[in-house]
Amino acid sequence: MVAMSDNRLGRSKHDEEPVVAPTSQAYSAAKRLYAKVVFYPTLAWNFTLGRILRIRHWWDYIDDHVIVGAYPFVRDVPGLAAEGVKAVVNTCEEYLGPQEAYKAYGIEQFHMPTTDFTHPSLQNVCDAVEFVQRHVAENQTVYIHCKAGRARSATVAMCWLIKYRGLSIPDAQAKLLQARSHINPRLGDRPVVKQFAEQIQQ
Repeated sequence: MVAMSDNRLGRSKHDEEPVVAPTSQAYSAAKRLYAKVVFYPTLAWNFTLGRILRIRHWWDYIDDHVIVGAYPFVRDVPGLAAEGVKAVVNTCEEYLGPQEAYKAYGIEQFHMPTTDFTHPSLQNVCDAVEFVQRHVAENQTVYIHCKAGRARSATVAMCWLIKYRGLSIPDAQAKLLQARSHINPRLGDRPVVKQFAEQIQQ
């Protein structure tokens, strides 16, 4: 019997299936899984540094009406309200926030879910910045947070400083570090920050 060739189909029997690169969805799923795995250990580490050893502040003012900080527990809400906080930007994908406590104290939350150890999207940053400014314009204090108050939340704060305080990227980075020394010192290198700064200059 003579073996039939695949040439009739326009391909050789020696042809191989193309190598498929990992999709962006698969990469995002892997990052999301990693964030879930390390969530409790890193939260415990942040809690140890901030609440037990008190090496880090749980939150810091970066402007008269803007605070950048870490994961707010239910028990933190009365203290936030006492600081005059009327609005919260929650950048955590992993945490919906103490919503019932916010309602009880008349605090409005803007939730922009962002996977830990990743950058927020440009659209989310733009929306969050306008949310912050709407409340600041009414002399209300806004609390911007992620899990540790170092990167996701600070990215939003940096972009707000750039647009509404007229700061350059380096100056915004310096102001954030002066107010909260453990903020990621390379926020200005994030593509979303550069894109935001370029967008508002157009």
